[in-house]
Amino acid sequence: MQVGAQTTFPTTVEVDLIFPRNDTYAPSTLFPVVFAFQNAALAPSLDPSLSFLLWDNTFDHAKDYKVNLKSTNFTTEPTFVYMFISTLNTTADGAPASYSVSWELGQHNCSHHGILPFQNIGGGFRGTGVTFTIANGAPEPDLVEATTNSTLCTDASYFAFNLTGILDGSSGQYDGRNTCAVLSDVQPLVDGDPCAVHVDSAAASSISAALTATACTYDNPVVSCPSKQNAAAADTKTGFPAMLSGFVAALVAMQLL
Repeated sequence: MQVGAQTTFPTTVEVDLIFPRNDTYAPSTLFPVVFAFQNAALAPSLDPSLSFLLWDNTFDHAKDYKVNLKSTNFTTEPTFVYMFISTLNTTADGAPASYSVSWELGQHNCSHHGILPFQNIGGGFRGTGVTFTIANGAPEPDLVEATTNSTLCTDASYFAFNLTGILDGSSGQYDGRNTCAVLSDVQPLVDGDPCAVHVDSAAASSISAALTATACTYDNPVVSCPSKQNAAAADTKTGFPAMLSGFVAALVAMQLL
């Protein structure tokens, strides 16, 4: 959807944590964390920000990560934003380990300032999360299964914003964005539909390839990587970046030590 005269308000912009779900997975070298923006063309008007905490098995320690969305291209529908957690495993003695992803979404809300051409800009942060388990013998992380299994998707964590309009943000006062969302005063949040987001096998393979390629940029990658010479030749022959450009909206790689 493009922002313009054809946009009918009220409308909804939804942000879903589509992986992981409340499920059990096998240990994974590159464990994906995947968010989806629905009605993505209007997402910049919220000036969204994402961060999350990954709690360990004891839930006594957490690592904090911020996802930079400033350069995200919200032109694909839905827009996926993803990253990886490196070498997520069981406990030291091989017992299943529980983890929790507590994620926080920041957003802005604009309103008219009387009769003057200025705007009031408010906003805040909302948090939610998901708990999952890593166990030997469990299924490998599977984005296709996670987004097609009706039981898993209905249990997804998300925020769905009720937009009643868009104001001009071209003055630069709105964190550099050129649009500014107006949320309903009565019901800013509404029921969402995380089950509407599906990752097919081709998209899942592209995400996996992109995460692996990013992991290979580290000095000491945790995955097997082609030599730089072979990788450069592959890019020239297959057009790997161009192949992903229509699908990958943003890629932030995170490595937990």
